[in-house]
Amino acid sequence: MALTSLNNGVNYAWNNVTWMYYTLPETWIKSISYEAKQKTELNYGAGPYPVSEALGNYEYTGEIEIYLDAWSKIIASAPNGDPLQIPRSNFQCVFGGSRVNAKTDILQNVKFVNDPVAVKQGDTMIAVKLTLSIAGILHQ
Repeated sequence: MALTSLNNGVNYAWNNVTWMYYTLPETWIKSISYEAKQKTELNYGAGPYPVSEALGNYEYTGEIEIYLDAWSKIIASAPNGDPLQIPRSNFQCVFGGSRVNAKTDILQNVKFVNDPVAVKQGDTMIAVKLTLSIAGILHQ
């Protein structure tokens, strides 16, 4: 398999991404970001130079931006009308299309951790930025 997603001069674009999560219609998603980090520290012995490294826990973070209309539908279908009570489930980000290599990222055991709304004068649309609690990221 090639080390790059480039195939026939075409690379991934927003229109090559399909989302699958809970009751969220994919067309209502404006943006998503997620990352994995591992705590890494250098260990020192005699002298000023590191002699080894210590690896700690993995930490996963994410954020999704969706239109308020979609968020209202999620709230309406949530247990007790509270989106923070929605049980954890996987969120799939599928990158693909006729001219790019298929790739899937599975955000494992995702949960919403906030219920925000921010709107100001002059806004032509209302979107909410939701913070995600993620238990793992699997690249396929």
